[in-house]
Amino acid sequence: MFFKKLLRIKEAWKIIRSILEGKKLPTEKIEIDQALGRYIAEDLKSNVDIPTYDKSAVDGFAVRSAELTGASLYNPALLKIIGKSTIGSHSELTISEGEAIKIDTGAPLPKGADAVVELESCSVLGEYVEITKRVAPFTNVIRKGEDVKKGEVIMEKGSKIEPWHIALLKGVGIEEINVYIPPRVALISTGSELSSSWKEGKMVDTNKPNFKNLLKLLSINALDMGIVKDDRGDIRKVLEKACEVADIIVTTGGVSVGERDYTIKVLEEMGEIYLHGVAVRPGMPFAFARIGDVLVFALPGNPVAAYVDYKLFVELSILQLYNAKLQAIPVIAKLEYKVPSSLGFKELIRVKLIKREDVIYAVPVRRRGSSILSSITRSDGVIAIPEDCEGMPGGTVVKVYLHTQPWTGIIEE
Repeated sequence: MFFKKLLRIKEAWKIIRSILEGKKLPTEKIEIDQALGRYIAEDLKSNVDIPTYDKSAVDGFAVRSAELTGASLYNPALLKIIGKSTIGSHSELTISEGEAIKIDTGAPLPKGADAVVELESCSVLGEYVEITKRVAPFTNVIRKGEDVKKGEVIMEKGSKIEPWHIALLKGVGIEEINVYIPPRVALISTGSELSSSWKEGKMVDTNKPNFKNLLKLLSINALDMGIVKDDRGDIRKVLEKACEVADIIVTTGGVSVGERDYTIKVLEEMGEIYLHGVAVRPGMPFAFARIGDVLVFALPGNPVAAYVDYKLFVELSILQLYNAKLQAIPVIAKLEYKVPSSLGFKELIRVKLIKREDVIYAVPVRRRGSSILSSITRSDGVIAIPEDCEGMPGGTVVKVYLHTQPWTGIIEE
């Protein structure tokens, strides 16, 4: 048996995206302290200016800059100290001609003042301060709204909440936000040879723990549907059960074109298969299907191939459902030595980044088989060799797509 048609990655993604466009995730309102890692479902605007007033950036004296135009070490300006502005206070003091006010870092700038001279350039002489330098308007002053302006969008819809976002949102008084409710994802591993832990004569199912933790990074606690032996009836039963509890099903194994590849055969019976086979290595035996309203991503069993398809299709699909703002920036590097590839396939080569004499090199990991999981742990990311190339020569400038970021660039190439 052979795949009916191998689609290029871009063509496969176009099909998946067209199905995703008809799906919308529900939302919920949660407290900001519980929002870490969630994706926001609306633009968030500040209701206040931050800071809410002009304030000093240093300890020193608040002054009128026009009075210091001639100040120098040999011609210091002498100003009368009429009070002090401290942080956390609200002073009604106003500076007039010939006056200055002592001010703390972060304290409000008094009325009439438009600059602050740091203490190092000042000498206190009783009730007066001697200043030996000129300053421009708003020197050492943090302006009202300089950090955040009232009405400004501080987070866009689809942004992921990171720790620093929580700090900023609290700073502008936002305590609750609308976020997307994560899709329910069920994981199914198929293969009579698999075991959940190490046993003599068995293979450990490494795909499920890998995907469980990758999905946690997307705020999803995946449903573990267990390991299913290579039996057509058993696979159907677990798929039927998963359809009752999940929005998305991710299977591994049984998706190629062999006689015992039962997963793809059962999917043909139960639902609609939109694509089967992608021109990518590793990861060619990938299928995308739907059973009722449940989306099914059928991945190969080999760990590296499954991981590649997860990054290319599962992760990006979930991020699309979140309307996620993707900030994936590949690392530009030089390929250390020539690597071969197969014409007609997009080859994803695992590489390690090494810096030598201010040049970043992408060093291909020699262990390249689709079942060699250590090739992922020994690498920082992948490079993509286009379908119309037969390899890349050493010294080629390449884009390295990191394991820690979405691989949007590979889809777009």
